[in-house]
Amino acid sequence: MIFSKYPNIFYAVSTAVDGNMSFLTGDKNQALENRKKFARKNDFDENSIVSVNQIHGNKVLKVSNKDGGREIDADGMITNQKGIYLIKKLADCLSIAFYDPKNQAIGLIHAGWQGLDKDIINNVVLQMKRNFRSHSENLIVQFSPSIGPCHYGGPPQLRNTKDPKWKKYIAKDVDENYGIDLWQFAKDQLINLGVLEENIYNPKLCTFESKDYFSHRRSQKTNEPDFRFATMLGIKN
Repeated sequence: MIFSKYPNIFYAVSTAVDGNMSFLTGDKNQALENRKKFARKNDFDENSIVSVNQIHGNKVLKVSNKDGGREIDADGMITNQKGIYLIKKLADCLSIAFYDPKNQAIGLIHAGWQGLDKDIINNVVLQMKRNFRSHSENLIVQFSPSIGPCHYGGPPQLRNTKDPKWKKYIAKDVDENYGIDLWQFAKDQLINLGVLEENIYNPKLCTFESKDYFSHRRSQKTNEPDFRFATMLGIKN
């Protein structure tokens, strides 16, 4: 985990053992309790969490301590304030965390194929530049567990797209179960924006394969609960 060398940064990924983290799937009260337990487990106040209702777009908002406890409609958040913890709920989509150690700012985005297609990565980098004077070459980037090309074939509109920017990331024998590489697509976008390759870390943990994480696609095939795990990012007080 690339953030381990930065003791002032908190980054964590919940697992299936921590339970469902989404208010939109399963029991809302249980999800709230799971969030509280996860916060206590990691020694921070659950009231300092800011969450998003993900809209599968490219909207990135700047948040502050006054937003603690809120859920906002967006797919990304940025902040330079200490003691606020950004949370994303996932079940196959990619979450990407950003840290600017020079200007002490962070960002966290939800990057499914639609968000990637709508340039959410470009938007979060641009917003960090505008708000915190961040430079791409200084950004440290961490990918979450997410579905890999081994088990992601995407919807028909993506598999059959004629958009040239997707061509090299879709295997010739792609089907609904295999062949689209969102990991490499996201990494190449970051590099094209000036992020250094050595500053990008992808654990390459496929959520479909690993029972440590919830997977929407796996739940459709196995009838297991369609829950969500979470990634959390913050600058410690």
